[in-house]
Amino acid sequence: MPESEDFVAQHPEQGELPPRFPIRWRWTMLVSFAVALAVLAASLIILNMERDAWLESQSAQARIMVDRLADELKLPMLAGSKVEVDVIVSGFLKKVPAVLGVHVHYVGGEDQRYGQIGPDDPLLRAAPGARPPAQGLWFVKKVLYAGTEVGTLAVHYSEQAWEELANRLVTRMVLVALVVITLASIAAWWIAGRMSRPIEMLAEAAEHVAYGDYSVRLPVRGNDEISDAMHQFNRMVSELAHKEEIRDIFGRYLNPKLVAEVFDEGGAVRSPNHRQEVTVLFADMVSFTSFSESLPTEEVVDVLNQHFEVFHRIIDYYGGHVDKYIGDAVMAVFNHPHEDADHARHAAKAALAMARACAKLGILRPSGEPVAFRLGINSGQAIVGNIGAAERLEYTVIGDAVNIASRMGGMGEANEVMATRATYEKLGDGFAFDSIGEREIKGISEPMECGSVRAVDEKIRNNIRHAVALAFDLTLPSDVRQIVGDV
Repeated sequence: MPESEDFVAQHPEQGELPPRFPIRWRWTMLVSFAVALAVLAASLIILNMERDAWLESQSAQARIMVDRLADELKLPMLAGSKVEVDVIVSGFLKKVPAVLGVHVHYVGGEDQRYGQIGPDDPLLRAAPGARPPAQGLWFVKKVLYAGTEVGTLAVHYSEQAWEELANRLVTRMVLVALVVITLASIAAWWIAGRMSRPIEMLAEAAEHVAYGDYSVRLPVRGNDEISDAMHQFNRMVSELAHKEEIRDIFGRYLNPKLVAEVFDEGGAVRSPNHRQEVTVLFADMVSFTSFSESLPTEEVVDVLNQHFEVFHRIIDYYGGHVDKYIGDAVMAVFNHPHEDADHARHAAKAALAMARACAKLGILRPSGEPVAFRLGINSGQAIVGNIGAAERLEYTVIGDAVNIASRMGGMGEANEVMATRATYEKLGDGFAFDSIGEREIKGISEPMECGSVRAVDEKIRNNIRHAVALAFDLTLPSDVRQIVGDV
C-alpha cells in the first residue's frame, strides 16, 4: 500500500494534507515533560532531606565544639585576660576551618571579634543554642563559672561544606535525570509509534477507500481497541466491496441511474416520470428465426453474446446506455441517463461502428452467409419513467421516438443504418443520407422520409474504426467510454 504522500500525488484533486503534529511527538514531549517534573520534584525533596540531615549532623558536632571552647574560655574571661582569650580563640579557628568567626562578649559589655563577623550576628538577640534559619549556622552559648555568667560566646560556622555536597548531589541527580528522561523518551517514542502506526495505516486505507479501492485490508494484531478498529474497518470495507459487487451486478441488468439512486441515496427510485429528447438505437439480427433453428441453443446464445459484448462497448464508448436486450435485438438510448448534447450524432456513429463490428466478427451461418444486423436510429421526445406493475417495474423510455427507431431497424438491409430525414438533419456535418422515399410507419399518421446513413468524412471514419478497435480489445475494462470530441 503506497504512503499518503504518494497517494495524494496520484490524486492531485485531493490537495495537500494539512500540517499535523504526530502523536508520537506529542507523547514523547508529554512523557519527557512529566518525567522532568517528577525528577525535579524528587530532586528538591532529596536535597531538602539531605540538607536537614547535614544540618542536624553539623549542629551536633558544632555544639560539642562550642561547649569545649566555652569551657576553655571561662577562666580567662573570668580573669579578664584578653590575651589568653585571643590565643585560645585563634587556635580554635586554626583547628576548625569550618568556623567563619567567633564573637566573645563579656558581662561587663566588652566584645572581642575574630574572623568574619557580619551584620547577621545573633549575639544578644537569640537564646543560647538558637539557630536562626535565615542567618546561617550560628551557635550562641553563655559562658558560666560556678553558676555565674561571665560572658556570651557566639560561633558562626560556614555552609561551604553543604554547598559542595549539594553541588555533588545536583550533578549526580542531573545525570540521573538525563538518563531517565532519555530512556523515558525513547520508550514513549517506541510505544507511541506502535500506537500511531496503526492509526496512520487506518487513515491511509480510508483514503484508498474514499477513491473506490475496496481491496485494501489492514493487519489485525492484538486484542485492544486499535485491533478492534482495524477489524471493524476491514469488515466495513468488505461490506462496501460486496455492495459494489452487487451494484455492478445490478448495473448489468438495470438502468445505471436507477442503481445509483438505490445504492447512493439508500431508498427506492425517486426520479419522476418525465419527457425528454433522446436518440434511440435498435439493432436486431437478420433472419434470426432460421438461424436459431439451424443451430443448437448454446451456439445461438454464444453468437448473440459475442455480438452484444462488442455492441455494448461501442455504445458505452459513444455515451449511450443499453436499455434492454429483446431476444436477438438490442435497444440503446442516448442522452439518458447520461446527458449528451450531441446524442443524435453519437448514436449514428455507434450504429455505423456496430455494423462495422459485425463484419469484423465474421461469424457465418450454417448456410455460409455472414451473421448481420439491421440497425435503426431515431431522435425525438420520449417518456422516461417507471413502467410496469407495483411488484415488477422497469425504468425505461417509451413513446413514438422508440417505436420509429424500431421500425427503422426493420426497413434496412444487413449492416445498414436507417433513419428518418428529421433524425439525419440532427447529425451535423460528415454524414450522407441515401433516401428511399416516404414510408408509412405503423402507429404514425403521417408518412416519413426514410433512408440509410453513411459516414463520408474521413475523421469520422477513423473515429469509428478506433471505437471498433477498442471494443475488440478485451484487455480493457468493459466501460471504455471515451467520446472523442466532434469528429
